[in-house]
Formats: sequence, C-alpha cells, structure tokens
Amino acid sequence: MHRKIKIALIGGGSYAWSPVLFSTFFYNDFYDRDLELCLYDINEKSLNDLYEYLSYYNEKYPEKAITLTKTTCEDKALEGADYVAIAISHGGTDAEMEDHRIARKHGFYNVKGSESGIAGASRTIRSVPEFVRIAGKMKKLCKPGATLMNVTNPLTALTRCVQKYEDVHAIGFCHGILNHLEILLPYFGANSFDEVSFSVSGVDHCSFMTDIKFKDQDALKIMRDKGMIEAAWAGKTNITFDDPFAGRENQRIRFIVWDMLGCMPGLSDEHCAEFYYQTTGTQANRDKFGMHYDRIVERTETIKNTNEKIINALKTKQFPDLRKGDEIIHRVIEAFEGGRKYKDVCNYRNLGQVRELPLDYVVETWNTFDATGVHPVIASPLPKAAQQIVTPTALREELFIEAAMEWDSAKLVAALCNDPLIQDFTRIRDVVKDLMDYNAQFLPKGMI
Repeated sequence: MHRKIKIALIGGGSYAWSPVLFSTFFYNDFYDRDLELCLYDINEKSLNDLYEYLSYYNEKYPEKAITLTKTTCEDKALEGADYVAIAISHGGTDAEMEDHRIARKHGFYNVKGSESGIAGASRTIRSVPEFVRIAGKMKKLCKPGATLMNVTNPLTALTRCVQKYEDVHAIGFCHGILNHLEILLPYFGANSFDEVSFSVSGVDHCSFMTDIKFKDQDALKIMRDKGMIEAAWAGKTNITFDDPFAGRENQRIRFIVWDMLGCMPGLSDEHCAEFYYQTTGTQANRDKFGMHYDRIVERTETIKNTNEKIINALKTKQFPDLRKGDEIIHRVIEAFEGGRKYKDVCNYRNLGQVRELPLDYVVETWNTFDATGVHPVIASPLPKAAQQIVTPTALREELFIEAAMEWDSAKLVAALCNDPLIQDFTRIRDVVKDLMDYNAQFLPKGMI
C-alpha cells in the first residue's frame, strides 16, 4: 500500500459479516499493517468476541496481518476514516422478525422482506433515517470525500438515501448476480465466467440479465432447448444454491418468470419471487411453486448457527481455517488506491447507465473501478417486459425513503397501495399505523 488507510466497519460485532469482510483484506496482498480496520458496534460483547476471533489470525499469520482496532464509540470509529462499511440490521434480529409478524398479522406474507411487501417497507422506514444519520456524521468526522460501502439490505434504498439527503458518495455491494449466474454455467456448457458475457440492469434483487452469451451462443436458448423451462413448470427443477447469508435458494420460479417475461431475473427464487404476487401472495401460490421458506424460523436458525461457530471457537481455542469470503469491497478500495483496476456488478447512482430509470436513482449494473473513481458501464436496453417490474419497484423504494425521512404515513400508504405483495386497499392504513408505531422507537433522537 502507498498510504495509511482507515476503514470503519459499522456493525463490527456482526458474527456473520466481520469475518467475511476481514478475510478479504487479510488475503489480499495489496494490504498490510498500514490498513486499519476499525470495528465499531453498540454490542460490546459481540464486538469483543469478533476482535478476539479475528486477532487470532493476525497473530498466527503476521505476514498477512492488517491493523485491527475496536471501539464502542461511533465518533472514534468515524474519525479520520477513508471508507465506511456498514453491515447492520438496525433494531437487531428482533426487529427484523417483527417486520414479518406485522405482515402476517394483517394476512400478508414476505419471503425475504428486504424491499417489497409489508416486511420490506418496515425494514426500509426503520433503516433509512439511521443511514442518513451516519452519513451526516461521516461528513463531519471522516476524511473529505469518504465513501460509504454498503452491504446492508434494503441495499438500493440505503445506498440511495445517503446520496439523496447528505450527498455522501456511496456504493452498494450485492454478490447475488454473479453467484446466481455461476450455478447455471454448467447447464449451458460453460466452465467459467471467462467464456461468458452478459448485461445486467435494474435495482438490487430486482434486476434482469440480458444478452447472456456463451462463446457467442445464446446461453438461454441452450438451456431452453434442454427442456429446463418445461422442467420448472413441472416442478422438476432441482438446481439450488446455498448462500451463506440467505440459505438455500432454488431456481424454479426464476425459470418460470423467464418463460413468462422473456428475460432472466438476476436472482434465484427466494429473492425474485418477492416481486410477483402470483408466486407467494397466498398459501395456495406458495404451495403451487414450492415456496416454503419461512424467514422467521430459518433466519433465526441461520443467525444462531453462525454465532455459535465463533463463540465455540473462542471457548475451545480451536479456530477453523479462515475462509476467504467473496465480498468485493477490498478490490474496489484497492482500485481506488492505485492498485489493480477492477470490474464487477455493483449498485451505484444512475449517471445514464440505465436509460429506463431516473437519473441519480441507484441502479445495478457493471461498473469499472480505478484510481480515478467509479465508471458505470452502459447497460443493454431493459426489455419492456422487465421495465414493468423494475420501474415501479424503483419508484416505490423512492417513496419508502421519503416516507421514512418525512415520517409521512400518507406517502407510505401510497407506496404500499401498488406494492406487488399487497393486493388489498382495505387493510393498508391499519398496516401502516402498526409499522410506524413499532418503528418509531428506532428513529434517531429528535426526528419526530
């Protein structure tokens, strides 16, 4: 490295995220002791656990070590930071589960609950003011021009709001597009991404891949000719992906939506289904399409298992090999700092790379990163069939953001009236009252 760099990790006590993010810097030869990764968390126990856990690897492999610090003082974490990575679930797991309980109380159902439906709206209005508050502090305490690196859902809304209200430079990172295409490579004959090209366009979790080519052949036609769409309709598709954060994800609904729209959703069933009432809106829909993921049960179990692995390692002093995560923040920062140029799918402000969406909204496309900054790649035209899903989603997320910052129930009602998972005007005002009553406790002091 050419200079000392400080990265503040907000949510540094995360048993899931901190090891993943630490490992990517640890295994990147560009970084050394001149990099400070400052862990910040309001939960002192988890913060101490993660600091002890990660320090073990620094001590065991001093040739790879980076500088690791910790604090429970947010100002201290942000002071002088060049980059701020945020990996939090504002309100904690209990709040995330309450999003789904409120939805079910009123007869609605979310699978993931990140962007759409009652759970998505709840998570958004709770998290947006907190991100804007952090961004405001960044402008006062961080180095001028510090960049916010966001891995927190709802990714589009939380990357967008800091730009909209505080003009803080922000990038959103979601590994889903490449991961969920990688599992399809064998089905059209590719061995690696070196043989594949494609365009992606939309917003996080609601984007579409177009022009997917394998050695100049149409990759989707190859899969179609193999009968994979017919298999999906017949319930015989058994392609799955085990995401370390999201659990097992399936490919059946994704293929059916591809058949109906003529273009391929970027992500697997449990994410893309949240934008189609036909797949998850009722129990009958969920049974028909085999959508049995229960966020309350399975998310709770995933968190419990992840936490126990680290806690047990600390108790027994038996530390596993540090697995290198697939997050890409380290590569983007390296590029910014004069290292290798880098290209990947990220979420960034729309400078014209997605012509079908308003400028300055946050969109998901290819981007190139180097020492001069972020260079979005112009996406292929988004087919009208996809636009009818993506554009309302982007506009609705913008309304969610405004409802959160203005604490405006009318805007939240208006947004949910056209949400794909609601389909019922009569209960919306009751739902909104419950959402705002519950989430008021998490707002920054003095906001209302």
